[in-house]
Amino acid sequence: MIVTVQAAGAIIALGYTSASELPELDALERLAISTAAADQYVSGTSTGFVKGEDEKYSRQQVTPASRGLTYVTYSRTYKDLPVFVGGEAVVVTDSKSTVRSSTAGSGPLQVSTSAKVSAKKAKAVALGKHQGTVRGEPTLGVIAEGDGRLVWEVVVSGDGEHGPSVAHAFVDGQTGAYVGSWDEVARGTGNGHYNEQVHLDTTGSAGRFELRDPTRGNMRTLNDAASGTPFTDADDVWGNGVGSDLVTGAVDTQYAGAAVWDMLEEKFSRNGIDDAGRTATMFVGLPAANAYYACAGTGDASRDQTKYGRTTDRARQVNSVDVVAHELGHGIFCHTPGGSRGITNETGGLNEGTGDIFGALAEHFVANPNDPADYLVGEEVNLSGRGPIRTMYDPSKNGDPNCWSTDIPRTRVHSAAGPLNHWFYLAAEGSKPAGKPASPTCNGTDVTGIGLWQAGEIYYHALLRKTSGWTYTQARKATLDATRELYPNSCAEFNVIKAAWNAVSVPAQGDPTCTTGTPTPTASPSAPGPSSSPTSPPGGEPAAAPDIDGAKVEAHLEELGRIAAANGGNRAHGTPGYRASLDYVKGELDAAGYNTRIQQFNSGGKPGFNLIADLPDREDHDKVVMLGAHLDSVDIGPGINDNGSGSAGILEVALTYAASGAKGDKAIRFGWWGAEEDGLVGSKAYVTSLSAAERESITAYLNFDMIGSPNPGYFVYNDDAKGDFITEALEEGFAAEDVPSEGVSLRGRSDHAPFMAVGIPSGGTATLSLVPVMSQAQAAKWNGKAGQPFDPCYHRNCDTVENISTAALDTHTDVAAYAAWKLTGVHAAGGSAGSTHVTNNTHFPIRDRSVVESPITVQRDGPAQAVREVKVDIVHSYRGNLEIHLLAPDGTEYLIKRPSRLDRADDVKLTKPIDSSAEKTDGTWKLRVRDLHSGNIGTLRSWSLIF
Repeated sequence: MIVTVQAAGAIIALGYTSASELPELDALERLAISTAAADQYVSGTSTGFVKGEDEKYSRQQVTPASRGLTYVTYSRTYKDLPVFVGGEAVVVTDSKSTVRSSTAGSGPLQVSTSAKVSAKKAKAVALGKHQGTVRGEPTLGVIAEGDGRLVWEVVVSGDGEHGPSVAHAFVDGQTGAYVGSWDEVARGTGNGHYNEQVHLDTTGSAGRFELRDPTRGNMRTLNDAASGTPFTDADDVWGNGVGSDLVTGAVDTQYAGAAVWDMLEEKFSRNGIDDAGRTATMFVGLPAANAYYACAGTGDASRDQTKYGRTTDRARQVNSVDVVAHELGHGIFCHTPGGSRGITNETGGLNEGTGDIFGALAEHFVANPNDPADYLVGEEVNLSGRGPIRTMYDPSKNGDPNCWSTDIPRTRVHSAAGPLNHWFYLAAEGSKPAGKPASPTCNGTDVTGIGLWQAGEIYYHALLRKTSGWTYTQARKATLDATRELYPNSCAEFNVIKAAWNAVSVPAQGDPTCTTGTPTPTASPSAPGPSSSPTSPPGGEPAAAPDIDGAKVEAHLEELGRIAAANGGNRAHGTPGYRASLDYVKGELDAAGYNTRIQQFNSGGKPGFNLIADLPDREDHDKVVMLGAHLDSVDIGPGINDNGSGSAGILEVALTYAASGAKGDKAIRFGWWGAEEDGLVGSKAYVTSLSAAERESITAYLNFDMIGSPNPGYFVYNDDAKGDFITEALEEGFAAEDVPSEGVSLRGRSDHAPFMAVGIPSGGTATLSLVPVMSQAQAAKWNGKAGQPFDPCYHRNCDTVENISTAALDTHTDVAAYAAWKLTGVHAAGGSAGSTHVTNNTHFPIRDRSVVESPITVQRDGPAQAVREVKVDIVHSYRGNLEIHLLAPDGTEYLIKRPSRLDRADDVKLTKPIDSSAEKTDGTWKLRVRDLHSGNIGTLRSWSLIF
């Protein structure tokens, strides 16, 4: 055949197809154009965006919002030092991908980066202001004020005045003066509010339900008084309505959290707290009259925590709708541009006020008659007989300032929220709303509100252009900019927002003006056109070993987790959980065409079971390569790493081997062992059952035990001299993954030992050794954590799916596949020397929430050949975001890779078998790559069709 490659391809998000036609753009494609426009605006030299020659901006996040607006956030470095506060820039584009406005911290920066004050001195200054211990080493960076200020950032962890604290203190790098700080932990107080009978989405089945919401980012509420254990229930009817009952408190918390999630989605088009489908873990039972939100600052809200305590009389819990929404509002503040960072209490006050605003919004959204919506914060808390904690329409009722002043940066953060709360009420309801409380203004004027949801939408859009160190004057400007862009054909809303700020005495600073009609674009970059490259001739290189689909391995693990949860929390020998696990694996193998059999044995007075699977009609069964893993857990937990990881890994290797049609000069067999935790009982029973001839037929046994540890190593067994060729194959597999491996002797402590004992060559891989913690050298080699356990949840109930490194799991599974193909004598991924490869080597950027298509055009010259495999090479910083399809010329789609929230590893390098025998070969084939989330980008480097 003659094959041509259209190397230029098509970034359809930029409006091009292989035929140079302009398609109808969907939301993802429009988002990619908007992102490209923002990138060009920031990187261009004549766009009006101000930056110094020593400053670099890197895109961090893309947030699509309502009314076609998109917010693209960038971080800044100065002479390669981080800009801690004021370092962000936010570019706003509209539905036509026109840049509408931008926000950035002070600059250009011009400050010396040579510190006169040592890190040791900075630690001492920070500890003089904050109680606790210094976390890590101080970091040198810059605060964007004036020409810039060189500072040390010192993180101090301990107990502050009101509870847990993780303070980021800044010390002047030239003078040693204390500059200021911000805290990862935001605190508030509130009251347990009884919502009476409400609907909750939970997980589980009859006999064991868990208070975890699968429809809202797996939102869950845990018992802080019981070391963070999940709440479970036999009949899915929760709580008894008693204020001090923790289960009742968990119901209130979960209900309020779900309401906030739904409100964000329905009213603000936001997907969870971090806009990536995730939310904080919530706890009830905090032994204090308090509540707080702890933001991990990673961009992943699932790593945050929010905890709720009880009232001082211990009669109720602090989890009414407005209090829970207040705390989750801190999460929104943290997960919008600039985070919670700042150097004065002014930023903290805006953070607290943001929580109060979302509390009021949530009460109105829920409209629960048991808690009528209002503008009071925690009104049912009566710690000292003085009613609500804060009053938004008149903050002075609780001793908080109604009006902004220059004292706000030094005012306690909860009180510093007063002017923002007051502004929001005035903007939403006005100063004299009918049927609602009057609100005094600081300048004596009357204000007519625009409505709660209109004010809420404007404030939310202001948060999307927030920068670190946010001040009231910056918040004022951000809301005015947002209003002008949300209401481009009206000035009425703009004038109300401005009047409300005037009414709380926040001064103007660079305010925009309002004129009706669409504003002139700040910048409107044009999309680049397609380019071309020479046709690539057919190649004859052998295909690579298969890349196992990590998402499928994770799906197996999640199923094992569900089985454990439904069967007493474990999958131990002799339990229903183990048998259900075995039935699941057997069902998958039977469907794939394996001959399976169950071998029974006894251990500890209980029947045990092994599962053996042979693939029929695949070469000489007198020579067998065998892969195995134990399937049982300890009885204290679900055993997802130990050893769901190995079991799931070899299961997907088995399924891929069968689907690929691979044949070698040896047969392949898989085994899942029972009662390993009782002393390798299952694998010993299997080996003992073998005749001498059957033992002789097994040319290699490969064992996979704990291949997903969260602080992973990449170990290859080296304790069997007869298995040197196995060790070599596994080491080659790691080298193919570009991961350094290390030999380890497990001293007979896993299921390869019985095989070794009868002379069967053995080997395997693991993510941990017999040494309890990772060494400094290993940490440097694997980017791990020195001095920390490889698996802190080993033989504990926390060995869940959250205890898995998906990167390690994927790598070890790929290595297992590499060795299986090599040792059975199959050309990698079923290829042959006669294979024809056709490759498009043109690089395409993969931007957040974008779609990329790259084509290869095939013209037949001679007998038709079906496409057997597709090979993909993508560099990406979070491959779980990516969904990949191959599109045949007639439009048929072949799924190459699913997206997965668990797959946090880098890059996609895979070869995927496909059956295109029914397809017409001639025409244009396309590889389509979709990036479904924000925050990570990459490049499609090449892809190939293999005939």
